[in-house]
Amino acid sequence: MGTNIGAVNKLLAGAVAVGMLSTAGIWGTGVASGDTALIVPGTAPSPYKPLREMYRFNPAEQPEIGANYYDSAGATRKVIPYPGSLWPLTGMDSPTLGESVDIGTNNLDSAIRATDGPIAVTGLSQGVLALNAEQARLATDPNAPPPDQLVFIKAGDPGRLVARALKPGTYVPIANYTVPAPVESQYDTKEIVAEYDIFSDPPDRPGNLLADLNGVMAGGYYGHSATAFSDPAHVAPQDVTVTTNSKGATTTTYFIRSNQLPLTRLLEDQAGLSPGMAQQVDAVLRPMVDRAYTRNDNPAAPAPAPAPQNPAMPVNLQNLNVPTTLQNLNLPTLNVPALNVPAVGPAVGPAVTSPVQAANVANTVRILQNLLPKKK
Repeated sequence: MGTNIGAVNKLLAGAVAVGMLSTAGIWGTGVASGDTALIVPGTAPSPYKPLREMYRFNPAEQPEIGANYYDSAGATRKVIPYPGSLWPLTGMDSPTLGESVDIGTNNLDSAIRATDGPIAVTGLSQGVLALNAEQARLATDPNAPPPDQLVFIKAGDPGRLVARALKPGTYVPIANYTVPAPVESQYDTKEIVAEYDIFSDPPDRPGNLLADLNGVMAGGYYGHSATAFSDPAHVAPQDVTVTTNSKGATTTTYFIRSNQLPLTRLLEDQAGLSPGMAQQVDAVLRPMVDRAYTRNDNPAAPAPAPAPQNPAMPVNLQNLNVPTTLQNLNLPTLNVPALNVPAVGPAVGPAVTSPVQAANVANTVRILQNLLPKKK
């Protein structure tokens, strides 16, 4: 029986909801100093059971957001209170996204002005929108703290997706949120970006629906929140970039590579693929997904280094169980007549050895290829 496209659509809708509700995921050495850390977490859990089941949130983990990116061992950590709401997903009586971000920005601003530096300001997901707004506010404030007293650390910034999709000044009514204009900050910034995360690493070519689905899975469950708990010591040097703006402030971006497509991780967890088969499918699908990103356009560029022995993502992320709601999707097991399997080369792992295994891989690839733009 082939995979049900309706089930894929159901999965896509659920993953979007999870992604919008991601805050703290799973649980080094610091790269910035900070006697105090001010932490702005992401969106709060939903009161609705289906969304809440898809969303694992442990408030005790909030102080750990970005902790590997500053000298956190002796730092005083303070979590900034704010609604963290996303109406209507966080309740019909909850504040809108715009209202929530405004409150978070004001509370963060008050905490910065009441705290002696140096200060590390960290944020995750929706919390990063408050960090962005505060940096914009301080950029024009003559009474702002000196540049050497603040560093901003941003994990899974949804502003990157918003800036890609909408022009500055665009008002989004349902979110009560206006897209901000880019601002040059006088403060050094650390950006933590997970490969394929729909929020911080959206496809450059959104017409590639396979890449979109893969990105939603990364943003929804298999990577977005976990970036806040990653370790920069395990990020390959070529995946760390530093730029300097006109004010002399640096932005250091840590690109956290994924050793498996979030989409094939889902197929392994839910569609009956063995790890070896999932690896075969991953080797076929990854080039299709990667075509959606302009960073892969240069064929002369060297291939990315393989995932390090100690990955930057938290180890326990690799062992995550899919939440109950996803388990209840009842995706069918892939068993179809034998088909030809695309060659994937000798280095991708265990070979497909039986007609049923070959058919499972080929059928999965065929179904997912239907999500790609058709050639004209």
